[in-house]
Amino acid sequence: MNCRTMLSYSARKDGTKAIKLYIFHDGEKRYISTGLYVLPDQLNSKGQVVKSHPLARQYNAKIAGLQNEIQAFLLDGGKLSDYGKKEPKSSSLLGYLEDFIATDQSLKASTLGVYRSVLKRLREYEKYMGLKDLRFSDIDRDWYYSFSKYNLQNGCSNAGLGKYIKTIKAVMRSAHEQGLHDNAEYQKAYFVTHRSSTSHKIFLTEGEIAQIEKLDLSYNPSLEKEKDRWLVAYYFLMRFSDVVRINRTNIVQKEDQLFLQYKSEKTDIRATVPVSTKAARLLEKYNYDLSFTSNQQANRELKRIASMAGINWIVSQGKQSGPKSQFVTFHTARRSAATNLHLQGASLKTIADIGGWKKLSTVEIYLRASGMDSAKLAKKLGFFD
Repeated sequence: MNCRTMLSYSARKDGTKAIKLYIFHDGEKRYISTGLYVLPDQLNSKGQVVKSHPLARQYNAKIAGLQNEIQAFLLDGGKLSDYGKKEPKSSSLLGYLEDFIATDQSLKASTLGVYRSVLKRLREYEKYMGLKDLRFSDIDRDWYYSFSKYNLQNGCSNAGLGKYIKTIKAVMRSAHEQGLHDNAEYQKAYFVTHRSSTSHKIFLTEGEIAQIEKLDLSYNPSLEKEKDRWLVAYYFLMRFSDVVRINRTNIVQKEDQLFLQYKSEKTDIRATVPVSTKAARLLEKYNYDLSFTSNQQANRELKRIASMAGINWIVSQGKQSGPKSQFVTFHTARRSAATNLHLQGASLKTIADIGGWKKLSTVEIYLRASGMDSAKLAKKLGFFD
């Protein structure tokens, strides 16, 4: 590649002229703008570097960087005439995902959140790798392992990575069906989602639940609301997205017994849960409206509430150790309810039905009882008499 710095013929009103790069390569020649302007006497006589300009050092660094970028493009087999051309948006995975998020009105709020999270992570990966875009054709074995390694090295769990890969496969499939690409790498055996075989998240025992129930927060109404809503989630094995949608129409009566019926926003599964006296009291207390704060704010406050309840013994969650209160989130309620029900003898199917799970295998992952807990439960069975 033969490259030379030169000035444009025409000048602007202030007398400055545009700095251009003259490139000659494999019989092709082209003038490429640097986006920089200087006075004619601020480029040395050989037209190679900027001089006597307040930003001379920065200008020369930018020019050198552009030259290196062009040279790398040509060494990779690119044609000089193609340098700087943007890929058609239809070939861009990121562009397609952006449009998908903006235009698909059928997406649920929870699904939309996942897609946005995946787009954000792909943008971070793109920046980390120094890429200008991520095209459908880039998704291959090398990309899969590179993206997986990037996420795992940056604190992403196998389950989190699995969610990213699952979404990317869905996006690739959707674009494939629309004829936007013919890359079938995402269908191959190596392109698998990751998921831990067991959950590493903590759960609260019935004794610890009782500690939270007894905690008097009447002097702090905002904390009291968070505590009560979390307990409602525990009593009904519910996700945050379902708890905030509870209203009076969810309550039905069958043979003198109250039940809460709802359709899970995440899975579209209909669930029916008995309404305990405790749950009924809290629903009445808030007039069946539990939509007062966000999930993120709830998670922050719940750690404080669990600590105030005295749940501060040191435990491990994954690779982290610390006071148990600092691992409590809104979803801990659902996991704790499933585990405690199982320890009381409820079958996986019963737990799945009332908790709105699609698969029994998913419930098994949720259960956090230790081997000793299971042994104590088994001891109550006639087999061990």
